[in-house]
Amino acid sequence: MDPYQVALHPNLPFDVDELNHHILQSVTDGIHVIDLKGTVLIENRASSLMLGWCGDCLVGKSGHAAIHHHHADGTEFPAHECPIYATLNDGIAREVDDDVFWRQDGSSFPVQYRTAALCNPDGVRYGVTVVFRDITERKRAGLMQQTLHGIANCAHDCESPAALYPQVHRMISALLSNDHFCIALFDEVNELLSFPYWVDARSSALAPVPLAQGGRVAEVIQQDRAILLNGVQMAGHVPHDWLGVPLRASKRVIGALVVKSEDPARPYTEADRDLLQFVSTQLATSIERTQKESQLRRMAQFDALTDLPNRSLFDDRLLAALQQAHRRSEHLALMFIDLDKFKPVNDKFGHATGDALLKMVADRLKTLLRTSDTVGRIGGDEFVAVLHPLAGAKDAGLVAEKIRQTLSEPFSLTGGLYLEISASIGVAIYTGAAAGGPNAIGPAELARIADAAMYRAKRSGGNAWIVAD
Repeated sequence: MDPYQVALHPNLPFDVDELNHHILQSVTDGIHVIDLKGTVLIENRASSLMLGWCGDCLVGKSGHAAIHHHHADGTEFPAHECPIYATLNDGIAREVDDDVFWRQDGSSFPVQYRTAALCNPDGVRYGVTVVFRDITERKRAGLMQQTLHGIANCAHDCESPAALYPQVHRMISALLSNDHFCIALFDEVNELLSFPYWVDARSSALAPVPLAQGGRVAEVIQQDRAILLNGVQMAGHVPHDWLGVPLRASKRVIGALVVKSEDPARPYTEADRDLLQFVSTQLATSIERTQKESQLRRMAQFDALTDLPNRSLFDDRLLAALQQAHRRSEHLALMFIDLDKFKPVNDKFGHATGDALLKMVADRLKTLLRTSDTVGRIGGDEFVAVLHPLAGAKDAGLVAEKIRQTLSEPFSLTGGLYLEISASIGVAIYTGAAAGGPNAIGPAELARIADAAMYRAKRSGGNAWIVAD
């Protein structure tokens, strides 16, 4: 007697065949049974529901050809490589943790399954039983956890929100298909909606707009709720699904995350909405943190009044320019620019007027120089500039004269106030690398020479420039 024979209650209200049928249909895992030729013998209710086949429509068909014909990446899955067929051949049970089965409608879903040889009372193998379950939610949960961890790591490693956005896009694309992806940020102070990250083959990024003109994106932000729209039809566009979720951080909405899909086979669902909202919370926190860190770094490197590089950043850029000039045997000019007659402006009109004037001076200097040059403010009414590359001292003199003339022109301030100032400019030329050595000086010595030339120009009456010999 088989010690593992199934025990049955003597007063069983059903015969054994009927009981087995009830058990088979009550199991929530899919049960798929094939014979030695691979023909489907039995499908329970759970299997039919997961595979999308009505009733016993799958019975009698080739199981591999019907549900296991391709890999997840769409490549063909030969039957001789199939674990289920391997069990048919050798009778050895197998467990597969991550595979895909295919539904009748052509879509696939991830599965975990176990195979076991099916034998008659004499031990003769006549088929295989496959017990499987849909692991979509498990994989999605794992992928979502991976995405959240990835966003947190990116937020820590990325130096700016701009560097964070494409990384987030890549990770979210693993969760949801999207033909359009954008991050919109809301500027509460100016009531403006900007789009710092926008990916859409059909349209270019939008310029900043007032929140009232932000359409559905503004609605997401104003109402602080996710919006899911299926089958949106717009003139000249393919019907699409649209999903937008608010970006919440520090108990406020800082913007919105929007995705759009034109794939009719994979419409967005409420589960997708909830998933994206969950991810967006982590994203919003990361964006806010990178924004604050970026602002702190900028405050440490830029002058708060003029938004020009401060002394620390300017010194770094001067050193980098000198190193490059040395490697390439190029000339470089360092300028010290000190404003004449600025103190009387502060004394007579106040510091607010003086600050406004300094901002206008900074703006004029930025428009005069090339993108390869650097202009900075190192304190009070003192500005500095590095010109690189440079043909020679003559070109430095031309730029210095242009600066002198431009800063001598009247400045128009609010309230109809016109002010006139001038500048004393000292210029030091780096030529050491080209000459082979005697003038190959460092940034400190170059700064001393430019500063001395500037004081010579100021002592001569100001409104002048001097290029040091």
